[in-house]
Amino acid sequence: MVELRLPKNSRIKPGNTYKATSKSEKIKEFKIYRWNPEDEDNPRMDLYEIDIKNCGSMVLDALIKIKNEVDSTLTFRRSCREGICGS
Repeated sequence: MVELRLPKNSRIKPGNTYKATSKSEKIKEFKIYRWNPEDEDNPRMDLYEIDIKNCGSMVLDALIKIKNEVDSTLTFRRSCREGICGS
């Protein structure tokens, strides 16, 4: 059987883990693919634990919370809530 693999420079490595600071029962994990084309490092998967009691109900709300409160280096494209679909 043939086993296919990604090239070494494209394999995803474990990234940083950001634990929730509160002891809530409503903690959700968000795994976010991170890659910087300016670095020679491989892509990584960062793990964020977010208390969704203090967050809106959409994934976009969680991403905004992560960017504003946990990791300001997170960047993402968004058009939600602007009345423009298809970005």
